[in-house]
Amino acid sequence: MTPTRRVTNLALLVSVGLVLSIIESTFPPLLPAPGAKLGLANIATVIALYLFGAGMALEVTILRALIGGLLRGSVVGLFLSFSGGLVSTLVMIALFALFDDSFSVIGVSVAGAVTHNVIQLLAAWLLVRHAALFYYMPYLILIAVPTGLFVGLASRRVTLSLQGLPLQSR
Repeated sequence: MTPTRRVTNLALLVSVGLVLSIIESTFPPLLPAPGAKLGLANIATVIALYLFGAGMALEVTILRALIGGLLRGSVVGLFLSFSGGLVSTLVMIALFALFDDSFSVIGVSVAGAVTHNVIQLLAAWLLVRHAALFYYMPYLILIAVPTGLFVGLASRRVTLSLQGLPLQSR
């Protein structure tokens, strides 16, 4: 892939992730747990992983978290988003690389969603140092499964649709 094509694909995926995140922030609370979201922006990361590899997936996650945090103007939000996004992307990369035959796009996405929620809760604990936060963990894990399932289904659909296109050639 030429450097120009690579940067273009990266910019498109980061932009898609940011737009999905902004759109999702306009939704009223859909889930019973405060702060829980669908994680639509992670569709861009999963697509990057399956179409372009681990490096691109990490770049999409890092750039999306940094730009999104700067746009929102929240240092705490940036810390939580970056920590959850980075570790969950690393987990998805490991599952994709080590267990490609055992985990589908959907399974990788669900594992990423669960990891993201757990790491964000741990990051929040680092900020407030209150053990009561951990009572929230079962709810976050329960919410992560269907949201990860949705993100995985959407990512699989998009990835299958794009596989025949010359995104990486030339």
